[in-house]
Amino acid sequence: MNCRRAQEWMEAYIMGDLAPTLADQLEAHLKQCDACQRHYEEQKRLIALIRRVFAVQRRFL
Repeated sequence: MNCRRAQEWMEAYIMGDLAPTLADQLEAHLKQCDACQRHYEEQKRLIALIRRVFAVQRRFL
């Protein structure tokens, strides 16, 4: 797997929407690639923040 493909799959992986075989490939790549591991951690934090913002908004609607 290359970094471009890994980054394309990260959002689906974080959201739990990536097929298990592709998730395994992505996990293997993340163990080997520090740059993609950093990108993954950034994406994970961003998605968590967005989820919190929407959760707060729903409570006030």
